[in-house]
Amino acid sequence: MSTTIYSREREDSKSVAQKVIQSRPVFLDTETTGLDKTDEIVEISIIEFDGSILLQSLVKPTSTIPAEATRIHGISNSDVQKAPPWPFLWPKIRSLLYGRMIAAYNAPFDLRMMQQTHNRYRMPWRETFNWFDVMGLYSRFQNVWDERRQSLRFFSLEDAGKYFNISLINEHRASDDALLTRAVLHSIAGQPYRSE
Repeated sequence: MSTTIYSREREDSKSVAQKVIQSRPVFLDTETTGLDKTDEIVEISIIEFDGSILLQSLVKPTSTIPAEATRIHGISNSDVQKAPPWPFLWPKIRSLLYGRMIAAYNAPFDLRMMQQTHNRYRMPWRETFNWFDVMGLYSRFQNVWDERRQSLRFFSLEDAGKYFNISLINEHRASDDALLTRAVLHSIAGQPYRSE
């Protein structure tokens, strides 16, 4: 790959990141019972564009949290025992997201998990939120071809944070990951990370 193409991808990614930041997005992350089509959200965090926390809540799922999921995010069944269920939290979540750009790392996953959690309660999904996928932008920024998938390679949020030397804790909890996503977007944009 030529240096010119590499530089152009970086400049294009930087420009996109700057535009997203100018739109003053909220940053969202979820933790879940797993990755399958029946899994649901056990924690959600929504961070304002300036880094302040708008919502941070555990969510009581309709099913138990498998041990393998707890090993990743550290959220146990006893942790969520007294947490509010999704239908109770949804009006607040919706009010924070409505009319805003929502930036997330692997946004399609968070959207799918919100829809699946809705389905667990037979709540119809009628939303058309404005999502922006920071993982996709970071993939363009790095511009590494994945032969096996025949597409640009995807990188974990942890890898993106390490690449930019972002010194934020990443314990796979929703607020930590949302703040790290914000820092990665700012880093792509060429803006030093600041915690206001």
